[in-house]
Amino acid sequence: MGSHLDSVAIGGRFDGSFFRSMQEQGVKTRAPLVLINWTNEEGARFFLRLETSSVYAGKSTIEAAHASTSNGHSGPTRGGELAKIGYVGNGPNTFEEFPISAYFEIHVEQAGYDLVFPTSERRRRPCEYVPNVSSPRHVVGVAKIMTAVDELAHKHNGRSMITNVLSGPRGACNIRSSTRISFCLMNREAADLEDMGADIEKQIKGVASRQGLELEVKRDVHLLPRDFWPEATDCIRRACGDKGITSHAGMSHGSTMTTTLVPTGMVFVRAKDDISHCAKEWSDKDDSTHLILKNV
Repeated sequence: MGSHLDSVAIGGRFDGSFFRSMQEQGVKTRAPLVLINWTNEEGARFFLRLETSSVYAGKSTIEAAHASTSNGHSGPTRGGELAKIGYVGNGPNTFEEFPISAYFEIHVEQAGYDLVFPTSERRRRPCEYVPNVSSPRHVVGVAKIMTAVDELAHKHNGRSMITNVLSGPRGACNIRSSTRISFCLMNREAADLEDMGADIEKQIKGVASRQGLELEVKRDVHLLPRDFWPEATDCIRRACGDKGITSHAGMSHGSTMTTTLVPTGMVFVRAKDDISHCAKEWSDKDDSTHLILKNV
């Protein structure tokens, strides 16, 4: 079991509470338990996200993960920063080297707020695009693209989200030389997700043509919708009893990759005032620790 600590910095307290409770009560399990922290899993500091779990699932490499650059394009790489604090390990790093039999992830988030706080049972998977545009009118063009991304979700009954805007060099009265934006598209249905991707690329090219922009579009992440394993979700339903609500959620987590390997499920707990992924986030351990204990 496990989670990520980059965007939910104190979320790991629930994982730790679970393990302490198991030890205090002398609970013996059929198989050893493993606690995982997927480093930078939501891309809080380095781009791309999901690199750690992707390495574990054999979808990426250690070298690629360490080469990830900071979101602010300031120069540091993930590998370099890990080396600075002595956190570069020597493995095992992959499922083949360290297999698990099942995976549960507890996540602090409120269902129904995935437009603002990206969240997952059957999941809408994101396609992440990074258009680069440059010309005297490119800032206006980027604004039009961002509007198109927002409207796209309503058109296709999906979700969309602008995640990053980088324009430079900075100046008070000079024209920006280039602007880079990142956005995610999400949908429950694979065909609809593909349609969203084709639609927005067509619109982006249209904006570039009308505004006279030099354009580059790169799709960095493409994950189609996938169901969690019924064995795992059944455990969660039985543990929740009449207190649980089945939820669809839109973003990617370590569970995105583990579900390609072993039975996987996610448990979402309530966040006070519907606020998560920030310093004000708070969830009560009574809503989470006991539930994940029953699941595992």
